[in-house]
Amino acid sequence: MQYTKRLLVCVALLASCFTEAYAAPPQGTKASGSDLEPNSAFLEDGGPGSSSASVSFSTFRAEASFDAQSTFLPILRAESEGQDATFDDDRTQAEAEAYQVFTSSIAQTIRLDITLDSVVTNGPEGTSGVLSNVYVIGGSGFEVSDTFCSPGQFTFDGVYLCGSRIAQSELKPSLNWSNLFNGGDSPSLTDALTFDVSAGESFGIYAKLSAGSFQGTADAFNTLSLSFEDDTGITVVPEPASGCLLGMVLLGLSAVSRRQQRTIVAGAIAKS
Repeated sequence: MQYTKRLLVCVALLASCFTEAYAAPPQGTKASGSDLEPNSAFLEDGGPGSSSASVSFSTFRAEASFDAQSTFLPILRAESEGQDATFDDDRTQAEAEAYQVFTSSIAQTIRLDITLDSVVTNGPEGTSGVLSNVYVIGGSGFEVSDTFCSPGQFTFDGVYLCGSRIAQSELKPSLNWSNLFNGGDSPSLTDALTFDVSAGESFGIYAKLSAGSFQGTADAFNTLSLSFEDDTGITVVPEPASGCLLGMVLLGLSAVSRRQQRTIVAGAIAKS
């Protein structure tokens, strides 16, 4: 009877693992780049569930990854070089983006520091620039979903961050996100997003870096970086399947432990 119960628990847990594996991943990275003229090139890498992504071409490159030293906040890099394009909409473009879900175990005010380092040069007939946007999505209705949701949705290759923009920009107090742009005169830009969370509340951070050039260069490979002023109580939400597999491992270890105990007891009785 005990073995039957244990088997049923294992089957239920295994079914739960496969069900949760199809849930929207709590993190993702993506890198892409294009050069419409004269090279006609387009590259793309990454997506939901990926922890790093990169593309590289003769006139553009982009990278997105998570920094294990700063609570897995994303680091984004992008660089483009425009060459001989006829029209502005044929510019060379490089983009890096990422999202990550976190949970705070305590009620607190969180400050997210943002730094954009870039060098932009402009040709006589065109414009180049670097743009970064960072959002904090949260609130009572926050979730990461594989179906369309409203309000406040952000789409990342079929994954939706559902909720409200809960942070305020320090640089531009009228904005509930961070927006930094270097058109050639701002090699280092900083901002901060400040927001409140309750104990046990989850929130998502989405960041995107774009480097575009037309008859010039836009180099932001040193980098768009994010960091928490204080990460006390902040943890990364793991992949659903990872937590489920951990539960199966613990269940298996528990079963082995109980079997060993019964073996020892049986051996002691036999000797007596």
